[in-house]
Amino acid sequence: MGKIRRIKRRCAVCAKNINIILHDRKYDNGHYFGKLKLPVGKGEHKKVGVFKSGKYKFDVVKWTGKHKELEYWECNKCFEESSHECWLEEKIEKLFGKKCKEHEPHCPVCEAWSLYETILEDNKGKLS
Repeated sequence: MGKIRRIKRRCAVCAKNINIILHDRKYDNGHYFGKLKLPVGKGEHKKVGVFKSGKYKFDVVKWTGKHKELEYWECNKCFEESSHECWLEEKIEKLFGKKCKEHEPHCPVCEAWSLYETILEDNKGKLS
């Protein structure tokens, strides 16, 4: 086994410290998603074009000021939780359909999505 190095990072979701173990071009105890460039200081979002998707149009903007580059890490707990949420969302959508725009009493789709939201809220309370 090659040289082992330890680094500390902060989870982008829960803000807890993560102790990352680096070895042989691999890492343990966290999930790395890459680097983000965040706008900082003085500047503005200047329109540089338009993106069209079907009947929708979106402005394309560029930040004219400086950027701060940050690594995006998630702790194992936050990563696992989000993958379970994603799985549950997919199952509910497959079984009941997409979430209704307006909640309607006695609608099975609304009831299923309401239960999903209750589970998420209950889980968030236990994680705090």
